Amino acid sequence: MPATEVVPGDVLVLAEGDRVPADACLLSGGLEIDASALSGESAPVERVADAVDDADHPLDSPVLVFSGTGCVGGTAEAVVHSTGAHTEIGRIASLTGPRPEGDSPLERQVRRVAYLIAAVAVGVGIAFLPLGVYAGLSWAEALVFAVGLLVANVPEGLLPTITLALAGAVQSMAKRGALVKRLSAVDTLGSVTVICTDKTGTLTANAMHVQEVHDVTGALLAAPGQELAGAVSRCNTADAGARTGDPTELALLDMAIAGGFRLDLADRNAQRVALFAFDPRRRLMATLDHVGNELLVHVKGAPEALLPLCLTEPAQATALTAAVEAMTSQGLRVLAVARRSWTDPVAPDRDSAESAGLTLLGLVGLLDPPRPEVASAVAACHASGIRIHVVTGDNGATATEIARRVGIHATGSSTAPRSTRSPTPSSTTCSPGRRSSCSPGRRRRRSCGSVTRCTRPATSWP
Repeated sequence: MPATEVVPGDVLVLAEGDRVPADACLLSGGLEIDASALSGESAPVERVADAVDDADHPLDSPVLVFSGTGCVGGTAEAVVHSTGAHTEIGRIASLTGPRPEGDSPLERQVRRVAYLIAAVAVGVGIAFLPLGVYAGLSWAEALVFAVGLLVANVPEGLLPTITLALAGAVQSMAKRGALVKRLSAVDTLGSVTVICTDKTGTLTANAMHVQEVHDVTGALLAAPGQELAGAVSRCNTADAGARTGDPTELALLDMAIAGGFRLDLADRNAQRVALFAFDPRRRLMATLDHVGNELLVHVKGAPEALLPLCLTEPAQATALTAAVEAMTSQGLRVLAVARRSWTDPVAPDRDSAESAGLTLLGLVGLLDPPRPEVASAVAACHASGIRIHVVTGDNGATATEIARRVGIHATGSSTAPRSTRSPTPSSTTCSPGRRSSCSPGRRRRRSCGSVTRCTRPATSWP
């Protein structure tokens, strides 16, 4: 059925790889959703039908999926409640519609100068009339001379001079690969004091990459071990060759390949006995695989869900918790990886596969890294006195870390009401936006030192 024929009330069957055609509410199942088109968050978000919906904003709701987002894991059924321009992405698209063109700063300045020159010329002309008569001229001669003064005060060469200057600036920008439609836009660019930029895909590469790997004691490793690389390669549904699948799983495959472990897709599928797809409620994924002459259960997921299921000593658990906290403070998405041997000839159910008694293999921290050319661009903006606001729906820790890496220094965390002035460091990270379910017109802004997070006005959904 074409997406254009979907109407409110239709029931959608969504699975991994599908694009959500309309805003909908989950009826059953669970999904991992790539919502970066709406929120700027590069990491997938979880949506579960039976979750309690206590979110302040619709985009944070655990039971809602939105048009334009993609399913990267799980299966679910959802009922459509909004389509077309009434969806969240439709509202965003309406903001990019035609807007009346305003005057540029140069046009306003030229107008003020013109008014000033006109006022001076008229004043001088009026003042010359009695002076001319007093000097011995007739009233007619004094009037003609006053009109001559008015004409002489008109700066005929002002507009051609401005036009030539702007044309030269346009030519200079064209040599640098920037095309300008209106000459006055050149002056507008030169008057910029604040730049608001997206984070995901603009400051960052919009691709998850492994940043850190820790062993079972929490110690930082230079490269993953073969057991860890093998586990993340088998407990995986992405295809590194075709570059399809969850961005996080693609990053794990890249890490394994860089560490010297490569498992072909055909071999992985041939060795797999059972697959338990990622469950947003459990926050775990597991597989049962033939490895050599034995069966192994490989499990990966959130550390807070997986670490309690692993066999660890108290001191080891403390060190692992500290390592997880250190990675999350840097804005990294942390995954724990574990495994166990399976000797029963009957494949386990999910509860048995993900039960206590697992052997931890390590921790992996992932991040959407900044583009290499961004830091120099930020430094150039700072040298020109321009403040930078990073507009993102990402979490505060991630936004702060990306800001720090590109030279937008952000420290601390605080909450400020909308009426409070934002801090005045050289740069600010600003996170807009999720439409809230609070009263219309209400806004909130959370600032973290030079990192501020804003929310948009409220909108309701059926």
